[in-house]
Amino acid sequence: MLFLQISFFVGRSQNESLLQPFSNPMLLNPAFIGMNNETNLHVGNQYYRVDSTKAYNLLYITYDTYSNKLNGGIGLIFQQGIIGHRNISTNELGFAYSGVPKKTQNGNFRFAVNTNFLLATKQLYVHSLDGIMLNSESPPNPPGSDFFQYLLLKPRLAVLWESRVARWGLTAGYPLKVNLGGSNEDIEEVVPANFTFYISGNREGYKKGLRTKPFVFVPELIVFYQENWTMARFHAYMKHTDNTFGLFIQSDITNNIHCLGGTAGISSGNIRIDLSAGAGIPGISDSVGICGELTLQIKVPRVDYSKINPWAPH
Repeated sequence: MLFLQISFFVGRSQNESLLQPFSNPMLLNPAFIGMNNETNLHVGNQYYRVDSTKAYNLLYITYDTYSNKLNGGIGLIFQQGIIGHRNISTNELGFAYSGVPKKTQNGNFRFAVNTNFLLATKQLYVHSLDGIMLNSESPPNPPGSDFFQYLLLKPRLAVLWESRVARWGLTAGYPLKVNLGGSNEDIEEVVPANFTFYISGNREGYKKGLRTKPFVFVPELIVFYQENWTMARFHAYMKHTDNTFGLFIQSDITNNIHCLGGTAGISSGNIRIDLSAGAGIPGISDSVGICGELTLQIKVPRVDYSKINPWAPH
């Protein structure tokens, strides 16, 4: 099975990994790592169709947990995909660390760092076809004759503030690029900085992890900005026992596509599945874009081994 990972920046300034997932808190803001002393495994796929000529897909797998030895949360990130219209494959690995909360009078701050490494190559089957079918007079398929294209180092810093009423966070990244091939003239030498702003109402229906209300209403706003691309999403959802349902408006300001959609989620024990899907609103969008995301989350509660066997060394 071929997994696709594609960014959707239009123009010359492009970064292949920033199709922004909305259902994975760790990818929005790494300061969410290790929150509530839990261990989480997320597997997700995000799809975005701009028009009949451009569609983008992102597969991601993340793992995060809390470490007593490191006195904070740690996370691992894996992403893999293809930039179809440019015949480029990408493989990305990352590590993130989130420190313990710093308490204030009205809430607490969490700080985090994250670094990803992305390797871009020409698609293997396209590169192989060039070697078999090309003659001396035929030019190679894009992006050129070189197999290795470029390497991106993607450091990020994040802060998250949480109170009884709201959460807000800011993530800032500045990718550094190293060219590995000499034939990718369509890509800028410098990849611009990016920023992700997140704000949401806190879960007022919970107290110390226990439900105090049958329904919980949570509004959230996410804004992503990078040169040549701005995306904003407002999402409001209700949670009742193990089920969630909500509505969202997602605006790709750069491409003038404004999607209206819905979300639904269901959980059983420590396994949760969430789905979101929407389409561009006719009349105010340049094209009828389609967006969607499907995620699977497995949550492992923290185990206190001293209560299981108080005499065991730990």
